[in-house]
Amino acid sequence: MAIHEFYISILTIRYDQDRRTLDLTWQITAHDLEHALSDVADLELGSSEQHPQADSLMSDYLQRHLQLTLTSGPLLLHWIGWELEGENLYCYLQVRDVEDTKGLMVSNGLLHDVFPEQDNIVHLERAGQVTSHHFLRGDGQHVFEAK
Repeated sequence: MAIHEFYISILTIRYDQDRRTLDLTWQITAHDLEHALSDVADLELGSSEQHPQADSLMSDYLQRHLQLTLTSGPLLLHWIGWELEGENLYCYLQVRDVEDTKGLMVSNGLLHDVFPEQDNIVHLERAGQVTSHHFLRGDGQHVFEAK
């Protein structure tokens, strides 16, 4: 595993009012996620030896470490897929049937169990505006208030 100085993930949540979806793009350093799952499987993403269940293993891990909630209750994340660009892993998820993002509560503990210094940045894009929050180890939830 390559050692690096910063441990950062960037999750962008885009609200598409016309389609009533939250479209999520999660940018992660691939080998960091592979390390987090190394006790479960050797993913070897993008190689000829890639684990046959890489998608479901990544999806399960991401969904255990990300929770989205509205006043109506927890939101169901649907795994769309992923792509690899160099060391950058992009994972795509979607939440369907979202009427509004008012009071969206987010909890993001991705890789906090592996890297104490992990910083998870979340950007919420809605109505042409972006609101951001940093999740550090030990942080709970953050509510994105309506603008």
